[in-house]
Formats: sequence, C-alpha cells, structure tokens
Amino acid sequence: MLQWVAATAISYAVGGIISAFVTDYIPGNLGVILSFLVMSMAIALAQWLVLRKRILGMGWLWVTLVGGTLGGAFSSWASFWLAVTYGDAVDLLAIYACLRGLSIGFAQWTILKHSFRRSGWWVVGTTFSWYLSVMIGSQLMQSLGYFLTLLVGAIYGLLTGILLLLFFSQKLRSCQAG
Repeated sequence: MLQWVAATAISYAVGGIISAFVTDYIPGNLGVILSFLVMSMAIALAQWLVLRKRILGMGWLWVTLVGGTLGGAFSSWASFWLAVTYGDAVDLLAIYACLRGLSIGFAQWTILKHSFRRSGWWVVGTTFSWYLSVMIGSQLMQSLGYFLTLLVGAIYGLLTGILLLLFFSQKLRSCQAG
C-alpha cells in the first residue's frame, strides 16, 4: 500500500506541475485537454506500475488515461457551466472534484470488476477521495505552494490505497476459505 500511496502522490504532483506548463504554452481548449492528458498519463503510469503484477494487462493504464482525460475535460466544462448558470449557489471546486473522481473511478472500475466482488465501491471511494483531497488542498493552497499537489495526491492515494487493500485482503480470505 505504501508503494500505491507514494506512486499516486508523486505522479499527481509531477503530473500537476507539468500540466500547468502545458496550459501556459498551448492556449485554449486544446491546452486544457492536453493538460488533463498529461496529468492522467502520469497517474495512470505510476498506478499501473504498482498494480501490474496483481492486475494483468495494460487495461488499468488505458482506462485511467482515458477516464482522467475525458473526465477532467467534462468536469471542468460541467462545473463551469453550473457556476455560470447558478452563480455562488454552486461550489465549483466540489463539483469538479466529484465529477473528476467519478469519471476516473468508473473507468478504473471497468478493470476491477473482473477481479473483486463489491468493486463498485471503488467508484464511490475514488469520488470521495478526489472530493476530500481537493477540498483539503483548497484550504491549504496559500501555505503549501508546490507541495500542495503532493499533499492532494497523497490523500487521494491513501484513501484509494485503503480501498485496494480491503479488496485484496477480501480476495485473499475468499481464496483461503474456498
């Protein structure tokens, strides 16, 4: 689990910093989509490297890349649209975080459902982990600077890591019992 947390935290931080440069140099919607692609690729590759011996194939890498990229673009568009439509009545950051977590969680669930019973909890756990990590990060933005993305990634990695640990321990227990 420690590898998962470290890989997720570092890839979130590195991907976040690099993706910020992408939007600085590539304007418009293309820059935003490429920014999500870069960050999603960093997370996907790091998580896949940790999981590759337990979840075979390249599926995790691809679904995380696609789910993160498309989910990032959709969550940005949807949260912006809702904020413009409803103004201050909508928490733009909360909506963004939940939709982003939901999209990545759902995409990754398409791989996990083949290996784990109750894998649907992954969607809930990933959505919650994105929400909580982004909300905590938003409160600490001024004081952490570049370390902010590392903290947000660590919270996301810790919460999803706990869920993965529960999945793997449940599978081990069922294999030992049967």
